[in-house]
Amino acid sequence: MNALHRMERFLDRHMIPFDIVTHPHSQTSTETARAAGIPLNRLAKGVLLDGAGCQMVAMIPADREIHLGKLGLDNGMEFSLADEASVSQLFDACEPGVVPGLPTAWGVEMVWDDDLLAQPDIYLEGGDHERLLHVQTRYLRDLFGEAPHCHFSQPRMQHVA
Repeated sequence: MNALHRMERFLDRHMIPFDIVTHPHSQTSTETARAAGIPLNRLAKGVLLDGAGCQMVAMIPADREIHLGKLGLDNGMEFSLADEASVSQLFDACEPGVVPGLPTAWGVEMVWDDDLLAQPDIYLEGGDHERLLHVQTRYLRDLFGEAPHCHFSQPRMQHVA
């Protein structure tokens, strides 16, 4: 079963209405938002993290980055970014480099940033580099279930070239 189909079944099982948005092929969240014509802060980005003996996906608005120290303090565990090979191994139904927007459909632990609640709707990666799932924010708690949430993201740092 491909990744998008798996997520569609998950949403249908939980009776969460959604739309599929297609866009030209993209590689980064910034390119995805631009290609789909949506604001970057309405695209939810999943980041795979390694913890003490576990892996977890952190979902944040794509215009932000994870503050690993804050997340670690809030969860009582240190985290580091997982490598690309771990992403591909864990989410083998997805195209390389894609963390799906519903890691819970794979049974993967997750944590989500409360800043995702700031928008009326969000877009989730559909498992490839060309499709997104569009969901109203009011369904966020149903989407992510009992997954913990808190404020652990910060504005992206601007890198000087």
